[in-house]
Amino acid sequence: MELDKTGLQSRIFDVYSITGKRSYIFLCNMETNVSRWSKNAVEYFGLPDEYMYDAGSIWEEYIHLDDIETYRKNFDAVISGKTEWQDFEYRARNRFGNYVVCTCQCTILKGENGEPDLFSGTIINHGIIDSIDPVTNLYSDYSFLQELINVIDRNIPISVMEIGINMFSRINLMYGYTNGNQIMRRFGEQIKQLINGNGMVYRLDGAKFAVCMYGYSEEDTKNLYGQIAMIAKEKISLQDFIVPLKISGGAVVLNNYKGNVENIKSSIAYAFNQSKHERNGKLVFYYDFENDKESTDLELMSKIHKSVNKGCQGFYLRYQPIVDVKSEKVIGMEALVRWRHEEHGEVSPNLFIPWMEDDPSFFKLGNWIIRKALTDGMRLKKKIPEFIVNVNISLSQFERAEFRNSVLKILEETGFPPEDLYMELTERCRGLDRDFLREEMNFFRAMGVKIALDDFGTGTASLGLLTELPIDELKIDMSFVRGIEEKPVNQALIHHMVECAKTIGVKTCIEGVEDKPLSKYLDKYKATFYQGYYYSKPVTIDDFEKLLG
Repeated sequence: MELDKTGLQSRIFDVYSITGKRSYIFLCNMETNVSRWSKNAVEYFGLPDEYMYDAGSIWEEYIHLDDIETYRKNFDAVISGKTEWQDFEYRARNRFGNYVVCTCQCTILKGENGEPDLFSGTIINHGIIDSIDPVTNLYSDYSFLQELINVIDRNIPISVMEIGINMFSRINLMYGYTNGNQIMRRFGEQIKQLINGNGMVYRLDGAKFAVCMYGYSEEDTKNLYGQIAMIAKEKISLQDFIVPLKISGGAVVLNNYKGNVENIKSSIAYAFNQSKHERNGKLVFYYDFENDKESTDLELMSKIHKSVNKGCQGFYLRYQPIVDVKSEKVIGMEALVRWRHEEHGEVSPNLFIPWMEDDPSFFKLGNWIIRKALTDGMRLKKKIPEFIVNVNISLSQFERAEFRNSVLKILEETGFPPEDLYMELTERCRGLDRDFLREEMNFFRAMGVKIALDDFGTGTASLGLLTELPIDELKIDMSFVRGIEEKPVNQALIHHMVECAKTIGVKTCIEGVEDKPLSKYLDKYKATFYQGYYYSKPVTIDDFEKLLG
C-alpha cells in the first residue's frame, strides 16, 4: 500500500537525517498516522523503513519491557495535550539485539488553523558514543562496525574472526558476575597482547569478541586461533587458580571485497554457529560470498532476519493435535512455526530454525509465536475449556533476562490460563547451565506454566534430567517408534521411559504416531498423549477448529 507522505517530505529533514549520527529526528502526520524517521535510526535499529504507518506501535517492539510503562506514560502526556513537551529516557534494542539508552524529546506542532497536525521529536542514542566497552576496556561492537566500513571503503586486506566463550552463563553462576567480567577482561587482554599491534580486538555482545588482523592469510588466522584456544584453556586465572575456557570461532578473509558490512557480519556469525554447534569449537571459515551453497543460505537467512524486523512478515503457524490416549480425543495442540517468501516460496523450518535460534532476533520471533499461539488457543477454548497449547522455546529466549516478563505479559494480554501452557525446551535450550535452567523452570512453574522436554531420549535429553530438573511432560522422540514392532531395544526403552515418568508423576507424549496399527501397538505402554500424522498433519487454525467438529 502506498503511504501518504503529506507534510513529511522536507529538504531540512533530509539534512538532519543524514548528518545526525547519534541524534535522530522523527515526524508524524497525525491525520494520516504516517511517520518519517532518520535514515541513521532506521539503519542502527533495523526499523522496517524510513516511512512507516503507525510507527508508535512498531517502535514499542524495540523498547525494553521494563521501560515500556514509562515510555507510554510520557508519550501519552504529549499526545493528550497534558504537557507541551516531554524529555525522558528508556532503553531500545538495536539491530544486533543489544539495548542502548535513548533520550526522547518530543512535542506537537500546530498548523495554520491552530490545530495539532505534526508530532515531532528527537531521539538521542547514548549507545553510539560508547566506543570503548566498559567491562573489558576493548573497542566496542559499534567500533567494530565502523572498522569494517573503513576496511571496505579503503579495500584493506584483512582477516576477521569472531570468538565466543562457550557456556559463559555457567562461569557467571559459579563465580558471580563480577568475577565473570574479570575473566572476560583478562581473556580480552590476552588476545590483545597476542595480536601485538598487528590488528584490533573488540568486545561484541555477551561473551563474544571480534579480531581484525591486517594482511593475515587463512593459515595465519588458523594459527592465531589455536594460540587463543590454548590461552583460553590454560592461562585465564581468577585469584590463585586457572579457569579453563572453551571457545568457538568463525572467520572470513577479505581481499578486494566490494560487498556490505552486514554481509560480512552475517558471514562470520554463520561460520561461528557452525563452529559452536557442528564442529566442536574448531575454527570455521566462510569462503565464497557469491557462488556456493553457504552464500545462498546466508542470503536466505538475511531475508528471514529482515522479515522478523518487519513485524514477523511471512511467518505463520501450523498446529498439530495432541490426543489423550485414554479418551482418544484431541485435548491440545503444538504450535509449529513456518515461513514463506515471495521469491523462495515455502522454506523448511529445518533450514532456518537452527540458524535463527542463535540470532538475537529470535527473541522477537519467539514472542510473536507465543502470542499468536495463545490467541488462537483462546479461540479453541470456547469449544474445549481445558484445551492446552505447547510452544517450543529456544536457547536465545530462555537465556534472556526479559523473557520472564515477556511471557507473563503475553499471558495477561491474551487471557490464556498459565496452567494450560506447556513450554517445550529444545535441545540447545537444555544445554544451558543446569542451575540457571532449574531456576528459570521453577519460576515459570510457580506461575502455573508447565515445562516439557522435547525430543526426549535423544542428545542431552536423558533420564538423568528427571532427577535434576522440574519437569511436567516428556515428549518421546519419534525415532523410538519407527519400526518399533521389530526393535526389542526400542520397545524396552519406551516401556522404561513411560514407567519412570509415571513413578515421579510426569506426563508422557509419544510423537510420530503415523497410523492406526502403530497407535494400537503403543497402547500397551499407557502413555498420556499421542501426537502424529495419524491424527493430523500440522494445519491452520481454521482447519484445526474443523477437526474439533
